[in-house]
Amino acid sequence: MRLVLDTKKSRLIILAGVLVIIVVCSAAYVPAIKGGFVWDDDDYVTDNPLLTAPDGFYNIWFSTDAPSQYFPLTYTTYWVEYRLWGFNPFGYHVVNVAIHIANALLLWLVLRRLSIPGAWFASAVFALHPVQVESVAWITERKNVLMLFFSLLSVLCWMKFIFGSNSIRRAVLFYAVSLLLFALALFSKTTACMLPVVLVLILWLRGLPLTSKRWLRLVPFIAMGIGMGFFIMWWEKYHQGTSAVNLGIGPADKLLISGRALWFYLWELFWPVNLAFSYPRWNIDPAKIQQFTWPAAVLFAVAIAWLLRNRSGRGPITAILFFAATLFPMLGFFTLYTFVYTFVADHYQYAACIGPIALVAAAGAMLFGRSGKYTRFVIVLAAGVSVLTLGTLTWRQSRAYTSVDTLWLDTLKKNPDSWLAHGQIGSSLFKQGKLDETLIHLDRVLELGAYLKKVDPRAYSVAYYNKGLIFAAKGRLNDAVEQYRKSLELQEDSALVHCLFAEVLATQGKLEEAQLHYRRAIEIIRNNKAEIIPEDIRQRLQSLGVERQH
Repeated sequence: MRLVLDTKKSRLIILAGVLVIIVVCSAAYVPAIKGGFVWDDDDYVTDNPLLTAPDGFYNIWFSTDAPSQYFPLTYTTYWVEYRLWGFNPFGYHVVNVAIHIANALLLWLVLRRLSIPGAWFASAVFALHPVQVESVAWITERKNVLMLFFSLLSVLCWMKFIFGSNSIRRAVLFYAVSLLLFALALFSKTTACMLPVVLVLILWLRGLPLTSKRWLRLVPFIAMGIGMGFFIMWWEKYHQGTSAVNLGIGPADKLLISGRALWFYLWELFWPVNLAFSYPRWNIDPAKIQQFTWPAAVLFAVAIAWLLRNRSGRGPITAILFFAATLFPMLGFFTLYTFVYTFVADHYQYAACIGPIALVAAAGAMLFGRSGKYTRFVIVLAAGVSVLTLGTLTWRQSRAYTSVDTLWLDTLKKNPDSWLAHGQIGSSLFKQGKLDETLIHLDRVLELGAYLKKVDPRAYSVAYYNKGLIFAAKGRLNDAVEQYRKSLELQEDSALVHCLFAEVLATQGKLEEAQLHYRRAIEIIRNNKAEIIPEDIRQRLQSLGVERQH
């Protein structure tokens, strides 16, 4: 009878823990749920032809038409949601938050299965930490939350295969399902490719020797991860435009970026008070010996944790290696277009933060178990205050994602030298007809983003042709001509700029020169090298004998 009562009490405690996470996390994300679409959400959702075209579902999986990397499962969720509630942002936000809550509950289950103390507290911190807001409140980052959802399910099935099944048939089934879930994680976001490392760490944490038989079982996971990794590197280079970007990052630079990034992410976890959508881009200089302090400190921390593993257990070194390995694809060793404007982003550590969070939670739980009544009360109070504080910070951070304007204004407040934020705010002001204010921000883009002339000339040229648009609208045609010339010096193969330039020249009566630029635009379009062109200009080109090819 006592056993039945204890079991019932245990279930009630678990149910209470589940409800607390669901309710508190939902409340923390209310501002985001009530918000709209923000940056890149147009490419991923509202302007994504893959969601509305009759053959969109097929092209999501079997074409290179995706507006970003190959995330077919993520785009499939958008495709389904479009058919449920169209382009109402509320539904997309609710799904993001729901998956995030599911991830927190799955994390709790994984940590319990691994017998890690403080599992519930770790899952609560994961759910409510403001560093997660970028992944949850930003619809575009559905790929992040979805990737972790399938990764955690894959881990649970893997542990069932390794630890929890006496039947060979059931074990094989759990193995196959784990592999399938890993594939779904990869189709959500390719950074899931580091999951095989996590599976190895689980084996090592539980003290199981890495025999040849166990390595053989890992081979399909490793092959899938590496294969998808190389595929995305190819995609990033030839379909995302990184081949045209000259970041100038050598091996020493990559080492410095990765070392500093690891400490940056760790600091954000322990002091999340100034989180930004876009952080300042660091000046990396291998000639400055002091910058090597960052990677040296990482190696020192790993060495200390390894040397103390017999005294403190395998938990600390496992948490550190998990943190570093999960972040590895985003640390700078591989070229990412985002490195044009920043080397770090909160959403990069959505999954990686599990390591440090679980380590701190476990340390707190172990201290609780060894303490007296008064100390236990202090620990519980501190844990409660921490959860409430994190929830409050998440609620505050979520408010930045209510609209495009609030997001970029918040970014500029925290990172006033962000040329990206100035450019986006300028674009918003231009749509409102505030031309003089727009010019101020565009001048700041040209000032702060001067390094783009070498790194990504096309991105830098955008500010010039936007200034040309404003001058043309204000009737300052000579100034518009000057801006368009500067833009074409940086991206000669832009049909849009050639068209805009030709329009101004035609207005000035310089018809022969205008015809030259129209012809160049036609040539570019016929070679399928043009960006999207406004309808009125496209019709003018068609009247000159060009039909845009698709």
